[in-house]
Amino acid sequence: MSRTRYMDLDDRTEDVRQLMRERPREARDFMEKYELSWVYHENALEGMVLTHAELRQAFEPTGITDSSMVHTYSEIRNQKTAIEYVKHEARSKQTRYTQTLVKKLYEILYQGLPNRMPVALRRDMPLHRTYFHDIVQPVQIQPGLEQLFDFMNSEEFHRLHPIRQATHSHHRFMEIFPFSDLSGKVGRMMMNLILIRHGYMPVIVHVMDRQKYYDGLRLPATQFGHVVMDAMDNSLDNAFRYFIPGWNEMSRKRAASE
Repeated sequence: MSRTRYMDLDDRTEDVRQLMRERPREARDFMEKYELSWVYHENALEGMVLTHAELRQAFEPTGITDSSMVHTYSEIRNQKTAIEYVKHEARSKQTRYTQTLVKKLYEILYQGLPNRMPVALRRDMPLHRTYFHDIVQPVQIQPGLEQLFDFMNSEEFHRLHPIRQATHSHHRFMEIFPFSDLSGKVGRMMMNLILIRHGYMPVIVHVMDRQKYYDGLRLPATQFGHVVMDAMDNSLDNAFRYFIPGWNEMSRKRAASE
């Protein structure tokens, strides 16, 4: 990956951090909206498209009036709980990347759902699935996870640029595809744990980029990294638009040329 692109993302991330430090009240409002967007697009990426009203109602303390939406709202709340868990783990210097952490995320995402399955590694090669990239055979899942987490906890991994850490580990996790379902959600939570831990905004893959993300998983890890960095750029653009009225794509290009 281009070192220049890493540096550009680092610089723009620091600019957003500075804006948030200067305007804490606006920053809280922005992050609330940003995390709501995260929940929306994360579910849309898996085929569950929600309206703004449905999203809001899921978090209403007064309860759910539409009984047909109970399970959907449970999934939405679980997603928010998983986000809070990832943010908490990202703040902890003791957190290690392990199968226990992955299973905990799986349990949070499935909590209270009627179709809940026990946390078990995939035992088949699903024929009908959302993702169409190559995944390993079931017998390779356990050793694949052990090898991945050994690498993610190594000095070699920690010497990599954080964006490379996040994108390459996610690409490999999705090749292993440990669960018959929720592997995508769990994998993206792990990717964002790495990014948040290093001070980046969590990356949101927008529903309009759904196919680009799916296709990217079929590419080598380095090329897939550019798909994620495009999403990071988009998130930063949205942050600048929020904090700086009148900001647009030309503003970014002018800033980059200075």
